[in-house]
Amino acid sequence: MRKRVFFVLVLALLLTYSALASASSPQSFTIQVQASGVVVVPPNKAQLWVGVETDAETPKAALDTANEVIGRLLDIFGQYTTPQLVKTHEFSMYANEQWDETVSKFVARGYSVRHVFEVHLLDLDRVPSFLDDVTNAGANVMYGLQYNMFDYREPRAEAMKKAMEEAWWKAGAIAEANSATGLVLENVNEEMYVYNPEVSLASLVDEDSDAGFAQFPLQVTATVTATFRAFLPEN
Repeated sequence: MRKRVFFVLVLALLLTYSALASASSPQSFTIQVQASGVVVVPPNKAQLWVGVETDAETPKAALDTANEVIGRLLDIFGQYTTPQLVKTHEFSMYANEQWDETVSKFVARGYSVRHVFEVHLLDLDRVPSFLDDVTNAGANVMYGLQYNMFDYREPRAEAMKKAMEEAWWKAGAIAEANSATGLVLENVNEEMYVYNPEVSLASLVDEDSDAGFAQFPLQVTATVTATFRAFLPEN
């Protein structure tokens, strides 16, 4: 009997303590919002793929012809950019095989070499002259001209700041509508998107621009999913 009374007394004390703790702790709830910030910036880097593809009767002849053009291209690359901004994107040598009815099998009818570089240029005003120079040097592979940023950190930070300002505003409006008096940020997940249009070489020249270069602005968007904790006033 005593043990039973003691157990009931302890249980009552625990329930009382729990009720007091709940009463003394402010009630709260979470708010999760999504927001985005957009920054439009001019590009400061051009990127494209330039190279040569040669055909010859022998592997050596095809490679020698390609190396001759590559040597001229490398000299031109050095006039427009730094070695750190040039890298080999593709290199291949292969036989051009055709079906021979007389022997009933594929036989080599010459050989081809393809060598393509990925090139980044930081002086956008010189892009048109770069294209002319590499073409005159023998480049017959040229594609993928794009304009983007050399470093996205500054516009990304600005876009992120705008997104967080919107997130705080949204969360604050929800908190106020629910009579909350305090708001604390608990967690943020962020993603960045860049609208980076790929354009054709023919659209590069702007007739109204003295530099002959058409500006293609970039849109940097930061999207955040933010979780807040809102606190209700004590009763």
